[in-house]
Amino acid sequence: MTTRTTFVKCMGRMYTATALDDSEVALADVTDVTRPLALGTARRAAEDLWEVRSPRGRALLRTGDLLPALAVLREATWPGSALAGARQRF
Repeated sequence: MTTRTTFVKCMGRMYTATALDDSEVALADVTDVTRPLALGTARRAAEDLWEVRSPRGRALLRTGDLLPALAVLREATWPGSALAGARQRF
């Protein structure tokens, strides 16, 4: 399978969503092209749900849309966020 990458711009940041296979998407923040940040993955959990995981495999949430997935993954890696202190556990 050929990987497919989609670029998403949201609130001044640039993200990529890359299809790894028919049921899994890798999400990354590529705003700084010299330091892309892998945010995690979203895997189809059901017909209308995605299971979102951190880069280390920790389950973070289930959602019907990938935009909330990007938001929670970015928050988990954002310096000073409520989840930033916990990111070592991800």
